[in-house]
Amino acid sequence: MFHFFSKTESAFGLDVSGSSFKIIELNSRRQATQVKGFADTPFPKGLILNDAISDVKTFTYLIKQALDRPQFGHISTNRAIVSLPESKSFIRVIQIPQMSDTEAESAVPFEAESFIPLPIDQVYLDWQKLGEAGDKLNILIIASPKDFVDKYLDVLDKAGLKSVALEVESQSCHRALVDPDSKETVLIVDLDAYRSSLIMVEEGMLQFTSTIPIAGNSFTESIARALGISSTKAEEIKHKVGISNTTEYPNVKTALLPILNNLSAEIKNILKFHQDHSEKQVSKILLVGGSAKLKNLSEFLQPQLADLAEIKVELGNAWQNVKLTGQPPLDQLQSLGFVTAIGLAIRGTMQ
Repeated sequence: MFHFFSKTESAFGLDVSGSSFKIIELNSRRQATQVKGFADTPFPKGLILNDAISDVKTFTYLIKQALDRPQFGHISTNRAIVSLPESKSFIRVIQIPQMSDTEAESAVPFEAESFIPLPIDQVYLDWQKLGEAGDKLNILIIASPKDFVDKYLDVLDKAGLKSVALEVESQSCHRALVDPDSKETVLIVDLDAYRSSLIMVEEGMLQFTSTIPIAGNSFTESIARALGISSTKAEEIKHKVGISNTTEYPNVKTALLPILNNLSAEIKNILKFHQDHSEKQVSKILLVGGSAKLKNLSEFLQPQLADLAEIKVELGNAWQNVKLTGQPPLDQLQSLGFVTAIGLAIRGTMQ
């Protein structure tokens, strides 16, 4: 049995994405937390293909370099809690009749099989009771393919890491961004370089996720095509100008509009799906991930979603649930790309 919910021994968070990995270690004592160290290492092109590590030798070298020489502080352990990509995972809340935990151990895999696109014996499945709904129990199920997880663990072992837990990215984002006692219903939009995850959290509890191929590289490629420039130059302009047409770069917003409209449409689809399946109203959208740093993104999305409901769109605060001593070494904007890693690191302090 592979457990996604169990507590772990002290460890750092390792978030592996399609373009980089991020490491962060927290140290908690007497209800106060310090950042011991962090590292942010970009990948050479092609190192991650279809969310799998294609070059184990390079990956292990980069991991060891980051642990030995992080950008800040130091990493004191080889124990890691590691992210699993949303695209290789399945998350959903299901309902089963009221029963004891012992009965649920047998019933949940049987019920979950109809919701998971792989045979139940080919996935690692874990579940957590969320609460009661009349004569039913709400159960959060998480599943990932065994072949992917086993290969992943083997690579991490070759890198000298002791993987004390693997965790789906949405679990980590949820832990970092949402107060567990919150009564709000929130949609987290995690914008990576190659894909984005839409994560629904209802009254502090994870509900479901969806992955879409719209992300930071889509913005960069649109600017590069429109202006006839290299991707490197387009990336610079994207960070400098954001969603606007300036005298120097009069066509940037125009180039980004098709991608932005697609992103807005995907968010609307998720909001409508939630409206059709829940009585809880989404009150806030939190933008996180490295590509959420695109200037004026929240200002663009706010009016686009106004026809659905009064939903506030804002940047997430990765330090929301960390009681830090002093100022963090990463400010709110810089930490947007570290949300998953911080969520993993918070779990690493839970013993």
